[in-house]
Amino acid sequence: MPQESDGGRPRRRSAASPSKSAGKGDQTKRTRRLRLIPLGGVGEVGKNCLLLEQGTDMVLIDVGVKFPEEELLGIDLIIPDLSYVAEHVEQLRAIVITHGHEDHLGALPFVLRQLNSAYPVPVYGSRLVLGMARAKLEEHRALALCDLQEIDFGTKVHLGSIRIEFFPVGHSIPDASGLIIESAFGTIVHTSDFKFGEMPQSGLDRLHAVAQHGVQLLLSDTVRIESAEPTRSEAEVAKTIHDIMAAADGRVILTTFASNLARVNSVMQAAHQLGRHVAVAGRSLDRNLGIAREEGYIKVPDDLLVSLDRAEKLPANQVVLLTTGSQGEPSSALGRMAVGEHRLLRIRQGDTIILSSSPIPGNEQTVSSTIDNLFRAGALVHYSPITPALHASGHASRREIGQMMDLIKPAYAVPMHGEYRMMVLFRQLAAEHGIPADHVLLPEIGRAIDVTQDGARLGGTVASGSVLVDGLTVGAVDHVVLRDRRALASDGIMVISAAMDRASGRLVRTPEILARGFLPAEDGQFLDEAVERIERSLRRGQPGELEYRIVGERMKESLAGFVYQRTRLRPMILPVIMEV
Repeated sequence: MPQESDGGRPRRRSAASPSKSAGKGDQTKRTRRLRLIPLGGVGEVGKNCLLLEQGTDMVLIDVGVKFPEEELLGIDLIIPDLSYVAEHVEQLRAIVITHGHEDHLGALPFVLRQLNSAYPVPVYGSRLVLGMARAKLEEHRALALCDLQEIDFGTKVHLGSIRIEFFPVGHSIPDASGLIIESAFGTIVHTSDFKFGEMPQSGLDRLHAVAQHGVQLLLSDTVRIESAEPTRSEAEVAKTIHDIMAAADGRVILTTFASNLARVNSVMQAAHQLGRHVAVAGRSLDRNLGIAREEGYIKVPDDLLVSLDRAEKLPANQVVLLTTGSQGEPSSALGRMAVGEHRLLRIRQGDTIILSSSPIPGNEQTVSSTIDNLFRAGALVHYSPITPALHASGHASRREIGQMMDLIKPAYAVPMHGEYRMMVLFRQLAAEHGIPADHVLLPEIGRAIDVTQDGARLGGTVASGSVLVDGLTVGAVDHVVLRDRRALASDGIMVISAAMDRASGRLVRTPEILARGFLPAEDGQFLDEAVERIERSLRRGQPGELEYRIVGERMKESLAGFVYQRTRLRPMILPVIMEV
């Protein structure tokens, strides 16, 4: 049976803290609806974030990141816009994190700064979630902005008028949670990311029990609804990896998602059984492995792990290199190894390389390029199209989502964590499982789903959208900056340097041009003609005191016109004026 809790471990906090205002007091008489407001994660994959709002109580479920498309040059992350929550931050009772993947947890330090709360915001999650959150918050110096509260499965947390119970689900990371949300208007089951293959029996039992009492609304994962086949088990992947390692004569180099701790554990166990040592290359992978070992989720002998320096000195058939780079990231360990730029590691003839992942949509070309480079270096490469069972998704297939519908038997259903076509397919599937089409609501970012005594329907909208993270800068990147970055990436940059007399404004010597990422710059004649054009423009006009702005604009205009006329390119042009 679920245990009751008013917020997990007791913590000392100021009188203004939400735990004081969010006790067990029943506020249901003061509200007419529960609002479910997606602030990310619908109509897209990633950036998962859902706001619950009932009366004067708000709860955020997940605060994830999304990784940028190619056109967002220089952008590191995309996070939800929480300006609406920030405006009412005194009503925010907690942030609840379902599991430790970046698309559910990664935005936490940035979000806490967005919220600008006067008190530490309570953050609830399992032990592994909080371990990963703590490391991330410490890295960003944001730990003081929240109050981490560990929750056990089966514990029911009271957050004002909203009660939330964590139950275990199968996924590709330990301690993944679904949520049972009890409100004034019925029970809501939020699956988060799930698959039935590794679903703990206790989770299934809890869902059966909840279904017996009636479920008003199901919020369901839809990422793999396009796949009819059941999701492959992690045990099948573990066997494939073990067999490839056993047959390898040289080093084994394996890459997977840094947060796929189930896969990391499989690699460690296989290496131990086969008498190999494991060295880790990649900061995020090393950090997550350390947290998982510290919290007891991965248990291996201490001498199994060795440094990269030590691994380079061991016989090749005794080494497994566990690396980042499953998505072909140029700056990752495997990406650098593939082009011979890693400071310690080089691909050797006879290496066996395993890509234990599938490309995220949009990354196919970078992954293919990395595989090509690995083959060129003489390695034997195993990847999904040619070696089956190298990867198992953590998400339910179409058939499994149907199973969840049959198990829960909700009155209403809402697809979450999926692109628009996936949500439409969810509605079609729901009809096959007895849920009327008008009881399947297709959510939009910023648009509320209102749950009342009369049912559920789409409601009004709140301020929402995306915030771009550029290094340590959050939200300061606008379209002008991105436009300049696009110009740099596509057309290059040209720097004009001119020495001029301060008193007369005349040229002292011939201008110089420095060009980068601009192909015609390799043609000396082209640059000579460009210099002549600038020189002619600067020698025009009457003598007078040097005016930087006017001279700079004249230099840019003359060069830009010449370059476009000859090449149809528009490189970024930076004038540098030195007065003499």
